[in-house]
Parts: sequence; structure tokens; C-alpha cells
Amino acid sequence: MLRKTALVVGCVALLSGNAIASSDLPGKALFDTNCASCHGNDGKGSELGLSLKPFPARDLTALAATVDRDELRRIIAYGIKGTAMVPKKYALDAAGIEDVIDYILTFERKVNLANGKARFEQVCSTCHGMDGRAKTGMGAKNLVYSQLDLKETVHTIRYGRMNTKMVSKRHQLNNADIEDVANYVHSLRFQADATQGGKIFADTCKSCHATPAAIKVTGNRARQLSIADMSDYVLDLRIRHGRHVDRAGKKVAHLSEDDTQSLIAFLRKETK
Repeated sequence: MLRKTALVVGCVALLSGNAIASSDLPGKALFDTNCASCHGNDGKGSELGLSLKPFPARDLTALAATVDRDELRRIIAYGIKGTAMVPKKYALDAAGIEDVIDYILTFERKVNLANGKARFEQVCSTCHGMDGRAKTGMGAKNLVYSQLDLKETVHTIRYGRMNTKMVSKRHQLNNADIEDVANYVHSLRFQADATQGGKIFADTCKSCHATPAAIKVTGNRARQLSIADMSDYVLDLRIRHGRHVDRAGKKVAHLSEDDTQSLIAFLRKETK
């Protein structure tokens, strides 16, 4: 009994230590000395930092959950050109930068989906549409079927995508806006239903294809492809626009995008 009591007391002590760990981290003192004058002690921006021109200090609480450590390291070490964020590699050694990152990663912020929706409609909907399905003729990605995770979405909003019309939005959106928009975009995603996809397969495809595993696609170079060889994008094109459509009839030709995604989910499930 005494042994069990000791274990419980030890666990409580450990949990209590973790609860106060952020204030004891060595990075806190370094942050207060090197960063707080602009970013504030809480990471949300000081009065001085928020008054900076042309760009105010960023809200670091919106970075903790959505920005990779490598990016934080680069920003701290080398700064951001055209802003008041100057390189800190002369004030902090490599270990000090890591300590500051550890402290920044303890910051927390509550996501505001209402703000994300409003800023998405203001900044992103021209290309991606109000519903994210990109029916605008701009060649933008359909965000409803995007496979990017949250960090990748944040990175794309912040820096854009090379050789596309998706340019950086970091001067139109602050850190909090970017985090909110990324989370709002993820809330728009269509959740493919493999069970529904199975019903579609039985109704639309089974007369020619006994099972998903039996499906083979012959390419332009007579190379046979299995479903596993194709990305969702290519598989979608094959299903809705492939040469088999003329033989399969209107059922395949008239599948909605959502039905096609559910069908793909079923095909993936059955051919793992």
C-alpha cells in the first residue's frame, strides 16, 4: 500500500512539474531579453511591436501549433527581409535558438473559425470560390479535396506555391488570420464515404469490373497500371473522363465529384 501511495505522489509531482515547466524553461529568459520588446512577454505583440511599420510584429502564439521547428529556426537565425525582424544569430548561439523555440512552442491560441471564414472570403474566394471548390475559372486547387495537412496549408498560405497563381498571403494576413484560415479550409473538406463508394461501385462499375483489384488501366505506352499506381487526381480523371466512359454509359459520366471521391475511397480500401 505504501509503495502504491509513493508511486501516486511521484506521478502527481511529475505532472505538477510539467504544468509549470514553460516558466522555468531556459528559453524564457532568452525570449524576454531578445524577443519580448516586439513580440510581448506573451508572444502576442507588444505596444511597440504592434506599431512597427510597414509590418507589425507577428503573433507568435499562432505559430506554435502550425509552423515547423525548421522554419522557426530559420526565422530566428536569419530574420525576415523587409521587416523589423532582424537576424538573431549574432545574439543567440545555436543552443540558445533551440531554447527560444522550445519556449515559443509552449504558447497556445484558440482558433477562431468565424475569423477564418471572413478572411477566406475576403482574400481567397476570388480564386478558390466561396465554398473552396474553385469553380472560378482561375485554375486554383479545389480545397475540398486537398490532401495537405494543417502545417502544409499554413506554409502554402504564407509563402504561396512556385509556378502557380498562388502567391504569398503573408502581407495580407497576419499569423492569427493564417492559422484561422487554414483551420477553416480544413473544415470545408469533403469526408469521403467508402461505404457509399461501395454502393456506387456495385451500381456503376461491377458489370465490367468484378472487383477493384481486377481493374487494370492501359496507358498510352501500353503499360498496365493498377489502382495503387495512380494518384487520387489521376484516378479521378480516369473515372470521370477516361475512354471507358463511352462504354460505361451515363452513370459514370454523370458521377458528381463527391461521389467520385467516395468511389476512390472504396477502391483504395479494397486494394490496400
